[in-house]
Amino acid sequence: MLILNDAQALIVQDLLTKMLVNEPYSVTQLEEAIAWFQQESDRMSCPFEQVWSKNLAQEIVQELRRHP
Repeated sequence: MLILNDAQALIVQDLLTKMLVNEPYSVTQLEEAIAWFQQESDRMSCPFEQVWSKNLAQEIVQELRRHP
């Protein structure tokens, strides 16, 4: 599991939202976020990570379908 601080989490949330609704986003922020995901030292094992990721993806899809 990747650990992000609040500021990083907000940036990732903003980027993902903009990508999902096809709005312009900052390439610089995207590059910075990718670097966070590539840092092995900030990771810890979490047995629920795959389930959590799947549930999050399902919630995002449901919200997007509610607000086309």
